[in-house]
Amino acid sequence: MNFRPKTKEELTLMRKAGDILKSVQKSLQKHIKPGITLLELDTIAEDIIRTANAKPSFKGHHGFPKTLCTMINSEVVHGIPDQRKVRQGDLLSVDCGVIWKNFHSDAAFSIIVGGDETHPERAQFSNTVRKALLAGCKAAKSGNHIGDIGQAVQTTIESAGYSLCKEFTGHGIGQELWEDPHIFNYGHKGEGEKLLEGMTICIEPIVAVGNPKTKTLQDGWTVVTVDGKDACQWEHCGMVTKNGLEIFA
Repeated sequence: MNFRPKTKEELTLMRKAGDILKSVQKSLQKHIKPGITLLELDTIAEDIIRTANAKPSFKGHHGFPKTLCTMINSEVVHGIPDQRKVRQGDLLSVDCGVIWKNFHSDAAFSIIVGGDETHPERAQFSNTVRKALLAGCKAAKSGNHIGDIGQAVQTTIESAGYSLCKEFTGHGIGQELWEDPHIFNYGHKGEGEKLLEGMTICIEPIVAVGNPKTKTLQDGWTVVTVDGKDACQWEHCGMVTKNGLEIFA
C-alpha cells in the first residue's frame, strides 16, 4: 500500500493545487444562478484552471470528457456537464480536481440554486452532509485510524435519517488522483490503517435522502438513485495533522 506521509516539497505543491481549486469553487458559487447551463459552469472552471497554468484532474481521467462532475438532485456522482440549465431550488453538487506540477487537489461542494430559502428541505440535507464531512475532517488526526473518520461521518448522516451510498468512498491523493487507501464513510473507531501526520487524503461523504441503491445511466458515467430521491456530495482534500485535517480545498 503506497500510503505514506508526503514530503515538505510535495505538500507545498498540493497546497498550491488546493488554492487553485478554491478559486474555481469561489467563482462557480458566484455564477450558479437559475438559467446557467452545466456546460457554462464547466467552461468557467477549465478557464480558471488553465489560466493558472494548471490542468483539470478529471478531464481525460479514464476517458471522462469534462473538467467538472455536476450532479442535479437525484444524480449521485460522475455527472457530465451538458446544456441543461439549473433551476431555482435544484440541489447541485459540483466536484472538481486540479493538477499543479503533477500533484492533485480534489474537492466538492453542494448548493441550492437560488439560495437555501428556495428549498429548505434540500438545504437541510446539504448542510447535514457538510456537517458530516467536517466531523470526518476533525477525526483525521495522526494516531487515529481510517475507521475513526468513517464512524464520525456515518454517525452524523444516519442520526439525521439519511443513507450512505457505501460503494463510493474517499481516498488518498497526491501524484495520482486516487491513491491508497479507501477512506470509507462508515466504520468503527480504531479500525483500518493508522493515520500519520503528513498523509494526504480526500474525505468525501456521498449520501442519499432515501434508499442508497444506485444505478449508472447509459452514458456510462452518471450515477443516480434508483428511487429518484435526492443525493448530495461534499468533499475536502488535505493533510492529516495532530489536530485533524489541514484542508487544502
